[in-house]
Amino acid sequence: MIKKFICVMFLFSLSFTLSGKEIKVLSPAGLPTLSLVKMINETHNIDGNEITYKIEKNADALVVDMLKREGDIAIVPSNFAAQLYNKGLEYVILGTVGWGSFYIIGNDRIENIKELENKDIYAFGRGLTPDIILQNILLKSGIDPEKDIKITYVGSGNELAGFYLSGKAKIAVVPEPMLSTIMSKNKETKINFNLNNVWKTIFGSKSGYPQSTLIVKKEVLEENPELIKKFVENLKESIIFLNQDSDKRTEYVNNLNIMINISILNEILSNANIDFVEIGESKSEYEDYFKILYDTNSKVIGGKIPDEEVFADFN
Repeated sequence: MIKKFICVMFLFSLSFTLSGKEIKVLSPAGLPTLSLVKMINETHNIDGNEITYKIEKNADALVVDMLKREGDIAIVPSNFAAQLYNKGLEYVILGTVGWGSFYIIGNDRIENIKELENKDIYAFGRGLTPDIILQNILLKSGIDPEKDIKITYVGSGNELAGFYLSGKAKIAVVPEPMLSTIMSKNKETKINFNLNNVWKTIFGSKSGYPQSTLIVKKEVLEENPELIKKFVENLKESIIFLNQDSDKRTEYVNNLNIMINISILNEILSNANIDFVEIGESKSEYEDYFKILYDTNSKVIGGKIPDEEVFADFN
């Protein structure tokens, strides 16, 4: 009887070990989720750990989830990664999933940033990171955003697209996939400035500004670094898959149900700037970016520049 009991307990403990843990992955709907497209469709177990995915259609819902520490791994805006760390929630940065994907467009060709002087630019998100990026680029280019140019802010991206397509806005700052949507409807639209490329030139950055960041709970990384390494490798493979045109890619993106227009998917991806760079290779970009955000509006990163511990060491 005792031997039987010991055997049962051994099998129970073995099955528990093999089953591993549930690892919850959170992501906002849109470009960041595209990086996970292959994983969401195929990768549901890594080393006996169940991998589950949740795509939040609403940005506020993602914020609530993360403040409640519901995500073990997540893709979030880079400034929000700093906020979470500064709140003591112990999420650390693994790397960048998406670099800058904002563009200045117009029907007329503009060759130099200085040519924007005395013009009216339409944008959204006043005081938030896209606006901070724009204003810092203008300042570094010798344009005072408060005196030398007029920035008209609208309430949302959809409203901005409406203003541009109706002809009311002649110049606009837009993100992907809005960019490709607008260009598919107005063939005269020209991409005048890729703000990520401008950022690289002005600030001497290798990759630009980190827009979407992969983070992980510190305890998950410490308990199972091999799991995180394999997750990252799967993510890299998923991004390679994303950039290869195929019927399976179309099927997998459709399965995400994130309102991406498949008919212009190639155009979206050509401007999306989705590329995973581990924190060991992008740390300086974060340090410079966080300092600029802090100097402009410290609230967007949680009131202070995160210390070195925000960067994960998983190699």
